[in-house]
Amino acid sequence: MIYDLLHEKPAVLDADLCIVGAGAAGITLAVESALRGKKILLLEGGGATREDSSQALYDSEIAGLPHRGIHTGRIRVKGGTTVRWGGQILELDALDFTPRPGVPESGWPFPKPTLTSFYERALTLEGLAKVERSDAAVWKDLNLPFTQFGDLEAYLSRWCPEPNFARLHHKTLKRHPNIHLWLHASAVELITEGGAATGLRCRTLTGIKAIFRAPHYIFALGGIESSRFFLQPRPGGLPWNRSGLLGQHFQDHIDCNAAAIEPLDPKRFHDTFDPIFAHGFKYLPKLRLIPQVQAAHGTLNIGSTMSFEDTGKARGQAKSTIRNLMRGRFSEVTRDNLRHTANHLPMLVHQGWRYQVKRRAYSPPEVRIFLRVHCEQEPTSRSSITLTDQRDPLGLLRIRFDWQISERELETIRQYVLVAQRALAGVARILPNEDLLSGSPDFLARCDDSNHHMGGMRMSPSDATGIVDTDLRLYGLTNTYICSSAVFPSSGFSNPTHTVLSLALRLSDHLSGTHNA
Repeated sequence: MIYDLLHEKPAVLDADLCIVGAGAAGITLAVESALRGKKILLLEGGGATREDSSQALYDSEIAGLPHRGIHTGRIRVKGGTTVRWGGQILELDALDFTPRPGVPESGWPFPKPTLTSFYERALTLEGLAKVERSDAAVWKDLNLPFTQFGDLEAYLSRWCPEPNFARLHHKTLKRHPNIHLWLHASAVELITEGGAATGLRCRTLTGIKAIFRAPHYIFALGGIESSRFFLQPRPGGLPWNRSGLLGQHFQDHIDCNAAAIEPLDPKRFHDTFDPIFAHGFKYLPKLRLIPQVQAAHGTLNIGSTMSFEDTGKARGQAKSTIRNLMRGRFSEVTRDNLRHTANHLPMLVHQGWRYQVKRRAYSPPEVRIFLRVHCEQEPTSRSSITLTDQRDPLGLLRIRFDWQISERELETIRQYVLVAQRALAGVARILPNEDLLSGSPDFLARCDDSNHHMGGMRMSPSDATGIVDTDLRLYGLTNTYICSSAVFPSSGFSNPTHTVLSLALRLSDHLSGTHNA
């Protein structure tokens, strides 16, 4: 059931859980727990659709390198950032959970098998229950070889058919009697007494106030907002920050076009690297550096995809027009759109044939191809989230955000490109970016963040070295938990959402008394 604090007054609810944040993690926790018979308060600071006034609460000061995701990668709305992401699903590598020699503070407090069953369960809540788990089976279905490249391991990512969790779980959120979702309920203060949380103070931008209570509180906020909320000053200090690490060691994934690609045999190349569409699911071919080579070169974890960049604006308009017509959005189609589409009819026919018959994406012959690299940041990254002395309209101090890229991270990208030159020599010429090879600082301008906000509330078995314990319980409080990518001790290079959802399911089991790992 969905309510709006702008228009309705909360009644006293005998809830079992109060979940803060209705993004991927919060919705997953609410749905899973409600189906177990738990009564859920799910609080979202934004509305049903994106609002400028809500987004303005995220305005932040940037002290380090440019970071687009501090503003564009945080969305305060029902569904959270799932309303705009692509829906790519990846597990972290086993290596990411393991302490690595020469990589300080690497690894997690438990090995990857601890999450194996939760990764599998998460697929159902992501709309991927029927997706093919075996990469080899996907390639066999296409009648193509599953090609490997020596020091670069080939594999596939999966993509959610419906990436927007607010739409994916709309019926459950709206109709399930155990879920009470409140919109425009922004958390401003966690009320505590005697080492436990006793209530959550919320308010709207119009000044309406409410206090929500439950035996357990779970903060399922984004990776940046998690640190921000718990950094807010309190009388007597922050009991969860004995380590002094709150907001420290923030990690994103560094994305960049590290090399240009010239295929030797275009057909073979596109058969190997074009996106796959099979039986209602999308799969994306990817490459990653094998652990032995990482250890030999002293690199971090790193992988890549092939980026196909079509500079033809008219072709892009034609594709957009076809999509609008297929979805019945006739009001968005102009006469100019139809004219552009007619001019590119042969290309569109070829595209449709490749999609329907070959089950692959189509790239025009003149498309530019790049090796798009995704690089892990160091677990002890110098990046940080701190607070300014400026308050937002809710009264919370705003963020000062300092994103840094280390020389070790740049060296990891350099080594990856050099390995790729050798490993992919049979299928393409790899032309590394000259600024990357020379170590020029100009290369930093080519590095993007990935909207993957991790770290700042490190998971650790001790409050001397972390902010939450291995069950995600916030140190200093007996009944408060953090379910966010902010708890990642190290981050690998894989998209974090699938791992966050596996942690959400593990936490749900823990709070239901069925958690054994």
